[in-house]
Amino acid sequence: MKEEPMLFPYIEDLETAANCGSLLAAPMFGTVQNPVRMMMMEHDSAGQLLRGMRQATNGFALPEDACMSSRILYSALQEFEADLHHHIHLESSILLPRAIALESRQAG
Repeated sequence: MKEEPMLFPYIEDLETAANCGSLLAAPMFGTVQNPVRMMMMEHDSAGQLLRGMRQATNGFALPEDACMSSRILYSALQEFEADLHHHIHLESSILLPRAIALESRQAG
């Protein structure tokens, strides 16, 4: 809930400051590492929920006589799982480490 109104605008400001060679005031959350820590915990929690969903659906394995609604649901669940894994990967492996590095350069 705080990503969109607080963290992401700050990351955009970090990018702008890095490109312009300017300095930013410290954010209200102290350091970008504070919300990053929260996001990583949320990502871990989402991963656990995805594992539970996969387990509950037996790896999205449908019985041979599954109706069309079940087939559509399982397909949508698999797509959701893949999309969320991709989203988490982009944030955890690219965006958040970059934000930490940019903020570190600001402080240095």
